[in-house]
Amino acid sequence: MPKIIGDEPCPQCRERGGDKTGNHLIAFDDGNKYCNRCHYFVSANGTQTLTRERDEEDMTANLTFKEVGELPHFALPSKKITEATANRFGVRTEFNGQGEPSRVWYPHYTDGELDGFKGKSSDKRFTSVGTTSGGELFGQQVANGSGSFCVITEGEDDAMAVWQVLVELSDLEGWSPDVFSITHGSSGAVKDISSNLNKLGEYGRIILCFDEDKAGREAVEAVCPILAGQVYIAKLPSGCKDANDCLLNGKENDLKWAILKHAKKYQPDGIINGTDTWERYKHSSNVQCIEYPFEGLNEKTYGFRPGSVVTLTSGTGLGKTQIAREFKYHVWKTTDWKIADIALEEDVGDTVSGLMSLHMGRRLHLPDVQVAEEHERKVHEELFGSGRWDFYDHFGGMDDASLFNKLRYFGATGHRAIFLDHLSIIVSEYAAEGGERERIDTVMTKLAKIAKELEVVIFIIVHLRKEGSGRSFEQGAVPSLDDLRGSGSIKQLSWDVIALSRNQLHPDPVCRNTTQLTVLKCRFTGRTGTAGWLRFDEETGRMIECEKPPGYDDKVEREF
Repeated sequence: MPKIIGDEPCPQCRERGGDKTGNHLIAFDDGNKYCNRCHYFVSANGTQTLTRERDEEDMTANLTFKEVGELPHFALPSKKITEATANRFGVRTEFNGQGEPSRVWYPHYTDGELDGFKGKSSDKRFTSVGTTSGGELFGQQVANGSGSFCVITEGEDDAMAVWQVLVELSDLEGWSPDVFSITHGSSGAVKDISSNLNKLGEYGRIILCFDEDKAGREAVEAVCPILAGQVYIAKLPSGCKDANDCLLNGKENDLKWAILKHAKKYQPDGIINGTDTWERYKHSSNVQCIEYPFEGLNEKTYGFRPGSVVTLTSGTGLGKTQIAREFKYHVWKTTDWKIADIALEEDVGDTVSGLMSLHMGRRLHLPDVQVAEEHERKVHEELFGSGRWDFYDHFGGMDDASLFNKLRYFGATGHRAIFLDHLSIIVSEYAAEGGERERIDTVMTKLAKIAKELEVVIFIIVHLRKEGSGRSFEQGAVPSLDDLRGSGSIKQLSWDVIALSRNQLHPDPVCRNTTQLTVLKCRFTGRTGTAGWLRFDEETGRMIECEKPPGYDDKVEREF
């Protein structure tokens, strides 16, 4: 940056009878001289430029297009931009009465013709002369043309900073990369770039180096689809808000490599290149498998995993809620997970009673089972004193918007296992808002998304369709995936689908109280089929794994 070394009378002002004090022609140490009143300029080699004559009263007038075009090229010390850089981009400087830079003028071109200037004062006020709407990108007028890459910034100073850094830090003789800037700010980025697609299409790579703020990021997101296939995004060094800020903070080398080496190719949301998948692979490989309480299920599934939806289904009255309790109790007993229980068909008191019964091995809800209250309080404290359980206190229904709010709350507060009993009741009260199938499609899609996003396991209980002929599910028929009531999305979006079947009318009480477990789907292993038998213990209320009892298949119409 040239320094002021003195002043002298301006011959142009003196010719008009002005500059009597002899201090308006500012002398710089590089040999240039400049009048801060009439803009008379004498270069170091003696070349003189005469601009309009202005008297004392005319000093506040705006410059004309011609006058701006006759201003000299100077370094921009507040931006650390050199005179050579300003000269290359055609940027001109206007000085105030004290010989200080007062306004910087950036050229504007349309179809290769200079047609305007955009001015920015030292206090960041903007003005313009000529035409500055539409037209070329800043810097396009001095571009070399097609090449392996170009850089586009959000501001003119940023473009000059990038060009200066790339040139000064290069070992290549005479290298001058093409660096452009949009001319109408982040809000006009789409228009500016769309208007120059033919020119930009000549480059193999287009590297965006926009500001690191909300407006800059939004502009990148808006521009990238227009340039899809050739656009890359440079992330600025830490602590820098824009490219020129890197220059001001001595991070030129970091800026250089952010552009030349570390710029990432743009991909739309949801698309991940294979080179970036290692961490995702390691994460999925290390996902914890939590065993089910029954070995037969574990042999088929290896347990359940965070990020999944597990569906439990059966005919009416075959023990879905009881099996779900066994799952809840097992999670409580074998993990440190917090558990959320949304039971829409029973009161919270009944839910708590069922869990306490499992823990005690006594069926507390039966009138002939008597337990001292002191013992009940002790068991209650053992189960719920840690604060790991949360329940939803609502008997009946819940609209899906409320449901998703509850699920997100549970996920955000550390609940890893969420039990929802049952799915059909959520939509049954809101049939006017759409058919059951369509609403279940929506609910299941959102459940699967929430499970993945929050890395929780969502257990849902789903009813079966009523069979049209033959034995019913309540008489021992084993359901298939197509028997799930409501929508095909249930079988498609569930990770595990576990079915219960039992012949409630079997003449043998042992068979009548034995449930067959069948895995209808397991996305993790692909294994399906019978996963063992469970006998309901009348005294303890527990489901106990057992062998298939003799005569179990009597009067069972079909098998899996």
